[in-house]
Amino acid sequence: MPRLSVLMPVYNAEKFLAEAIDSILQQTFTDFEFIVIDDCSTDSSVAIVESYQDTRIRLYRNASNSGISYTLNRGIELAATDLIARMDADDISYPQRLQLQYDYLLAHPDCAMVSSFARMITEEKEVIRIDDFKSKLYYYNLTFSCWIYHPTVVYRKQAVQQVGMYSVPYAEDFDLWWQLSRLFVITTLPEVLLDYRVTSQSLHQVQKRQEYTQAQQDQILRNIRYYAGPEYYISANHVECLQHNFQPLLDEQSVSSVLECLRKLDFISSCILEKENPNLDKEDVVEGAFYKKLFIAHYYIDHLPKLKAALLAAKLGLFKKSISVLIK
Repeated sequence: MPRLSVLMPVYNAEKFLAEAIDSILQQTFTDFEFIVIDDCSTDSSVAIVESYQDTRIRLYRNASNSGISYTLNRGIELAATDLIARMDADDISYPQRLQLQYDYLLAHPDCAMVSSFARMITEEKEVIRIDDFKSKLYYYNLTFSCWIYHPTVVYRKQAVQQVGMYSVPYAEDFDLWWQLSRLFVITTLPEVLLDYRVTSQSLHQVQKRQEYTQAQQDQILRNIRYYAGPEYYISANHVECLQHNFQPLLDEQSVSSVLECLRKLDFISSCILEKENPNLDKEDVVEGAFYKKLFIAHYYIDHLPKLKAALLAAKLGLFKKSISVLIK
């Protein structure tokens, strides 16, 4: 029996599929099964997978096109091991990825999921940026945005099953990380272990952008109300701001609305500090809250008209007391 399962969904991925498969088969860690599930591709994806003779590959085909969440849940049920590494059909895992993540989870049995930093690349492998978010800030910032790249994770099958697996059709990874983080320790390894390719076929970037955007909005509001209470009200533009989509609030051209958004952030942060959680470190939450507030404030000071920016900067002195209270 293998020690690790690698799960990769495939749908019309012929352009980059071989490179993704090769990056898994060439791992320094070799004791794994490679579950590949095709979701009714109409291109040569299946033929590409079938061209490999590696006995670790287990190819399955959905009876009908069923979407990412169904496909991943099917793969989880098929996995023979408790440790499951996610992989996507257009990305590139670095050779030591599986070994490092396997070793970490073996050494930390209380951890349900470990991710890694990622390097974003274009279809032609040009580097866009490296996302090297601090692990200690993941818990706080996961309230407002999905910091974790789906194909960088290895998670425990039993933990994922306990929280209901993938339960939504869009932003399914964000939802799962949130559910896991409420009950289990999650973390990231502080090094780049995957190239994440942004392509014209990326569902969340292009094909289903509106659906993914709305799903993320709904999930962020759900997250906020988990801490602040089920009836807590926050406007759509303020939710956008808290996930660092600043333009809708900037369009209001209202200093008072920016200040109100920052007040709401203070309140939400204080609620996060009071909620028991296996990932809660109060010093880390305070640090994350401080820098998030600072980042938002600087954006609007830099982008509002001069008089409004000056007024905002002056008004922000009112928040010194609330920040100091939060830090205590």
